[in-house]
Amino acid sequence: MSDHLLDRIYGEYQAYKASVLSLSNGEIFTRCYEINIMTNLYDILAERAEQLSDDMIQELLGHKNILSELYDRWLKKDDNNNVELEEYVSDEVENMAAK
Repeated sequence: MSDHLLDRIYGEYQAYKASVLSLSNGEIFTRCYEINIMTNLYDILAERAEQLSDDMIQELLGHKNILSELYDRWLKKDDNNNVELEEYVSDEVENMAAK
């Protein structure tokens, strides 16, 4: 069952990659975050596919585009990375200015 999931997400990822590669360099640059997250989602799901129960896999396979749906859900999640990055930059700017 996990083989079917792996085949499916591989196909989704390859289709996504082909669509991105058909864009201009400028469009690709503006979508770097999306590309990074989609690649990470694919890698994580492919790595964990064998650990999922058959019921979970069956549910996932019922979705039209698993990776796109995960990405859309990710965008709706509160992201603390920006807060952490802002704090880091503020602290480091102060440290750099103090030297």
